[in-house]
Amino acid sequence: MERSHSIMSLLYQLANVETQLLNQALSQQNLTNEQARALNYIRQHPATNQRAVGDYLGRQAASTSNLMKSLLTRELVTREPAPNNDREKQLRLTPAGEQCAQQIEAAFQQVEQQIHQAVPVEQVTRLEKTLTTLLQQLTKED
Repeated sequence: MERSHSIMSLLYQLANVETQLLNQALSQQNLTNEQARALNYIRQHPATNQRAVGDYLGRQAASTSNLMKSLLTRELVTREPAPNNDREKQLRLTPAGEQCAQQIEAAFQQVEQQIHQAVPVEQVTRLEKTLTTLLQQLTKED
């Protein structure tokens, strides 16, 4: 069977390669993709809550709870009462969690750097614009 070179096929193949490269970096830190995404979200949204993390990840409450327990056990995240609401718990990265999040970001930057080394800047710029337009068109609501 001949390989398809449709846009969707190429995007799918690129996404798989990116996932493999990132998973290699995450496995060195003993993290899953979901744990890394959660750490990144908490880093970008300090004092967020578990529900917001679950919404971001598209996970059910119980599944998010299990994910957060693993990050709490590894002491990558703390969960503390919100200043004005003892029932709501705020999530923050610990110093170890911050270091881990920095390593995750470095892994993403390394993949990005590989792209920029492989493709001339003007082509990357055109591709970014084209993919942005495509994403906007495919996700716009009628």
